[in-house]
Amino acid sequence: MKKRTGIVLGMILVAGAAAPVASAAEPQATNFQLPFTCGDAWRLDTWGHNPALDMVHEPDQHGTEGALLIASEAGTVNMSFWHDNAGNVVQINHGDGHFTTYIHMQSRSVNVGDSVAQGQEIGFVGRTGAGANDHPHLHFELGFDANGDGQASWGKADSERVNASFNGAEYAGASQTWRNVVSNNC
Repeated sequence: MKKRTGIVLGMILVAGAAAPVASAAEPQATNFQLPFTCGDAWRLDTWGHNPALDMVHEPDQHGTEGALLIASEAGTVNMSFWHDNAGNVVQINHGDGHFTTYIHMQSRSVNVGDSVAQGQEIGFVGRTGAGANDHPHLHFELGFDANGDGQASWGKADSERVNASFNGAEYAGASQTWRNVVSNNC
């Protein structure tokens, strides 16, 4: 897996739309893709839990609930379980300390120990768990195992989550929204 170092996002306005720009921080893998079908457009929001992202289908959120979720990158499933607040949760270990965590899933198609290829089905977008507030969306976290315990903590401000990166671009910043981000997970 390719890695780059020294990347964090600031934001600039390009033709009226926020676009990611780079500056200094944690090493990030560059091969992650949006966890959705190739060509689908999604809205990404950090809301109050930057750098975690909430994702809904564009343009009007129709098709969010039940949308196919696919692995952002190849790896091994290290968590697949139900959590009262997060609902159905899957976490994938991508190696080199990188993890992705998928939260509020309608259902899970993978179990702990399964190897997954990039683009392989892992479940479906839902609204499970109290934290979803009955709103269909994917809560997505990219994590980096900073303490070396073989997983990335998730779900809270002091967790090991880092800026999300898809197709080489990072998405981060307090209360930021990116519209019509197209999946290249082909």
